[in-house]
Amino acid sequence: MKVTYIKHSGFLLEWENCVWLFDYYAGSLPAISREKKVFVFVSHSHADHFNAEIFEMFAGYPRVQYIMAKETRHKVKKLSLPMEQAERITFLKAHETFDTDDGAEGSIILHTYRSTDCGVAFLVQYQGRKIYHAGDLNWWVWKGESRQEYNNMTANFQREIKLLKEEAGCIDTAFVPLDPRQEEWYLLGMDYFLEQIEVRRVFPMHFWEDYSVIERYKGERKQSAGQVISISREGYEVTV
Repeated sequence: MKVTYIKHSGFLLEWENCVWLFDYYAGSLPAISREKKVFVFVSHSHADHFNAEIFEMFAGYPRVQYIMAKETRHKVKKLSLPMEQAERITFLKAHETFDTDDGAEGSIILHTYRSTDCGVAFLVQYQGRKIYHAGDLNWWVWKGESRQEYNNMTANFQREIKLLKEEAGCIDTAFVPLDPRQEEWYLLGMDYFLEQIEVRRVFPMHFWEDYSVIERYKGERKQSAGQVISISREGYEVTV
């Protein structure tokens, strides 16, 4: 599997028989084969995770499937897509399971989790691997919030991660927010994820082009540094 960082929370995963694009909103994509089945995942409707151009980008692809959080439906409806494209969309709410195939008789199983902000997170099982994309499921703590807001956020985030732990077991590759705007609380979500989940590698995301936050985290959490991938630029790619 080749992983390419596109921008922000956008990643392209290329397999032998299919291609997955997560949360594209901007950035340059590498050439994508029209021979492979393409899956376009959208975790929620925020503008930094969903760009309606995805429907134009893949309009000429014979085998494209859009897998989108159910709360994006209102935005999609406003686009008045042709029936041929609309029929290729599957909307999922939190805690749903969806089975599909890779276009070459390979099984793909998806499960969703409830975001602590908007939409869903995705867990995708394929070829013996488990891939997790958090969307905006994160421990969002901000300066000036009340104790009640902090407690509610903490409970909601920890509940979903514990559920992920129970259902997923070991995760091969994860994409998890590491947002410098949270200031001293930027590491809360990543810390808890790595404490709770057995995971081989983690790609930080949602860092608003501040790549330094990745090395900062690795420096402060040396015990986890080997699991965290050092993304350094848009278009960064690695085969895992």
